[in-house]
Amino acid sequence: MRRSRRAAGLLAVLLGLAAGGCSRTARDPDLPVKAATRHHEADQRLDAGDVPGARKILLSVLGDGAGSAPVSEDQRVIIQDTYFRLARLSLGERDVGQALTYADAGVALGGDASLFVANLYIVRGAAHDAQGDSRAAAEDYRRALAMNEALLREVVPTP
Repeated sequence: MRRSRRAAGLLAVLLGLAAGGCSRTARDPDLPVKAATRHHEADQRLDAGDVPGARKILLSVLGDGAGSAPVSEDQRVIIQDTYFRLARLSLGERDVGQALTYADAGVALGGDASLFVANLYIVRGAAHDAQGDSRAAAEDYRRALAMNEALLREVVPTP
């Protein structure tokens, strides 16, 4: 049920981005629609217990653009969310090195403070924690917390 609500929410966001239009870049301009479909398919695979199948589908989202091709803001958050999901899957399988690789790739895309970047810091912090690197984990968690607090302040005015 939780995964279904997450998928529905992500689908709505991604379709909203598609409706608003992505700037044309070297990446696939249809990425939002394709990613929404593939994230939904990955959720279905996960519900069926097929983690390798879900990973393969999520990796196909990343394959829709050429390595260092420029990305629009909309495309960046889609790619960052995909890296987050891949990192989380890797952590679930205790592949900490791969989780860090995915999280680092997502963080390296940059961008302003957002839920997507904060999620990457959280999963990277968990990976550092799993490696026993409490200092790096604490720094990543601190960054995620600061971003989430800033985002909350934007939405909820203080009296």
